[in-house]
Amino acid sequence: MPLVTRCATSRGLTASKHRRLAEIARLCGRVRAEAWNRYGGLGTLARSNRAIRDEDWLRGPKLGERTGLPARVWKAALEDALNGIRATGKAAAADVVRAVWRSKRPDSKKKALSVKLRDGTWHEDRTLHRLMRKHWRRGHSSVADQIVLDVQGHKSFEHGGQRWIEVSSLEKRRRIAIPLGKFDRPITGGVRLRVRADGEVDVLYAVDEAEACVTRPCGEAEVGLDKGYSEVFADSDGERHGEGFGELLSAESDRLKAVWAARRKLKAVAEKAARKGKFTKAERVRRHNLGRQKLTERKRRHRQAVRGHVYHACHSVLDKAGSLVVEDLRRPIRGYDRGRNQNRRLSGWVKGLVQEAVETTSRRRGASVDEVNAAYTSQWLPGCASFGKRAGDAVHCPTGRVVCDADTVAAVNILQRKTDEGIGRFLPYREVRRVLEGRSRQAPRPCEADGRCGVDGSCLRLPRRDSSCGVSARAETAINGERINSNEYNCVL
Repeated sequence: MPLVTRCATSRGLTASKHRRLAEIARLCGRVRAEAWNRYGGLGTLARSNRAIRDEDWLRGPKLGERTGLPARVWKAALEDALNGIRATGKAAAADVVRAVWRSKRPDSKKKALSVKLRDGTWHEDRTLHRLMRKHWRRGHSSVADQIVLDVQGHKSFEHGGQRWIEVSSLEKRRRIAIPLGKFDRPITGGVRLRVRADGEVDVLYAVDEAEACVTRPCGEAEVGLDKGYSEVFADSDGERHGEGFGELLSAESDRLKAVWAARRKLKAVAEKAARKGKFTKAERVRRHNLGRQKLTERKRRHRQAVRGHVYHACHSVLDKAGSLVVEDLRRPIRGYDRGRNQNRRLSGWVKGLVQEAVETTSRRRGASVDEVNAAYTSQWLPGCASFGKRAGDAVHCPTGRVVCDADTVAAVNILQRKTDEGIGRFLPYREVRRVLEGRSRQAPRPCEADGRCGVDGSCLRLPRRDSSCGVSARAETAINGERINSNEYNCVL
């Protein structure tokens, strides 16, 4: 069973212990920064973590002696940094695989390049080496609030009806005891301590999914899921899951806009006071008005709320479905300018968290997940084999007689893409449009004599948009030069 991370927070930690832990975290941050600066490039893959540790940190330059940390502590910090660098390389290799399959190379060549990327022999191929240099951005680390400890660097025990954890300190044979609040589970394995600015410490540890997560059986249906901003998912049955998602994200984005506007004014006041020689006033403004403690705590609570909302929506889908088909939105979405405010709000869309939640909850509950190409899923009307006119969250049929919900249309198209051999997952969007236009030309013309749309008399087996929704709420619609009531066509297809 895979492992998941859980967090236990200290309660009543003394200021002296917090200072000692903060100093250890600062020294570990120096080890982490040194590792990223030295080994953050492609040359790291030619050496193992053990070779780097033995040749550079124990022998040779003996970098380990300069850290000021116990050997067990700096070794764990170094191992964590090197693992992070290798994870960055794996992510770059995944990006290169997508780039290779979007290219115009023969399929046999694409498969050969993909095999080299997965087995780690890509550096022997000049093409892959060039692509890896392009996608692997050399990183640096400024994290100075974390301590990584192995299984022998801590000990969990119970005393006075409360759970405690002892961790290594800078003093030999002396440990720091941390009281844990509302926590009664023993901590085993490696841990990560996160020293918070509010005087407490978070203890991150790993447990089995079966012990900490929902593992009840999933449903039996097969649905397509459209990832949205106003709600987490819209499925192919016309249901919404995780409604109010956009309100949660937009409210926090708007609040941060106001907060940072006020902080910029206060920063200008401090800089003006410093220029005039009023250093006491400038320092007072920076200390009491430009801190990060409240911002950090607010950000942590917001992340928890968003994460809970997303996972609740995933479980809502899995209660009825055992096979999920989702759109692949791993690449950044560029080229859309919706205005300054809307772009700012959409920048907070956590589509990476949504994808992670889909994969993890499906694995725990025994459901399958298939990813498909997302190009034009909210514009193509499969019933009449043509592109609709997208207006906000509505899609207007070319005949002008039907207005459908764009999210539900997208979910139906996503479900159909699972068995669509003509549109692969990595097919470029221009090629997708060319395929769809070819199908539109080959499809029979929709019958307009009886006022119905589509070859079989319907665009989609979906509910049309309600007359109170968005663009379709217009009292009248012009069709063939004639003014008619739009409610006449807002019925079930």
